[in-house]
Amino acid sequence: MSIGPRILVIETATAACSVALLEDGILLAQAHEVVGRGHAERLVPMIADLPGQGRAARILVDVGPGSFTGVRVGLAAARGLAIGWSAEVQGYSSLALLAAAGFAPDPALAALAVVLEGGHGEGFMKGFASSPLAEDGPLR
Repeated sequence: MSIGPRILVIETATAACSVALLEDGILLAQAHEVVGRGHAERLVPMIADLPGQGRAARILVDVGPGSFTGVRVGLAAARGLAIGWSAEVQGYSSLALLAAAGFAPDPALAALAVVLEGGHGEGFMKGFASSPLAEDGPLR
C-alpha cells in the first residue's frame, strides 16, 4: 500500500540550503550545505543531483520566518518546478519544523520555544505545545 506520492522538500530560509526526496514515507536522498548567501547558486544543482533529478508530485517549501532572500529563492524554485512538473506546492513553517524536531526525542515534553536567527541580525521566537503540535502565542 502506498503512503503517498514522491515529495521534494526544500529548505532555504536559514543559512543552510537543504533538499530531501521522500517516497512512501521513506527518505530516498538528501543534501545539506551551510551556504550563508549562496542559496540561488546551490539549490537547483542540489535538486538535480537527487534521484530522478528530484522530480516529485508534491513540493514542500520552507516559507520562513528566516532570510527573506533565502525564502524567495526556495519559493521561486518550487513554483518553477511545480509548473514544469504539474506538481502541487505547499509551504511549511521553519519554526514548526524545528519544534517537531525538538519534541521528537522527548514525547513527555509539553511545550517549548523555538528561536531562529534571521537575516540582518533579526531573531524569531514562537512557543509550541506538543500534543498535538500547535503554536502557542504570536511570533515574536
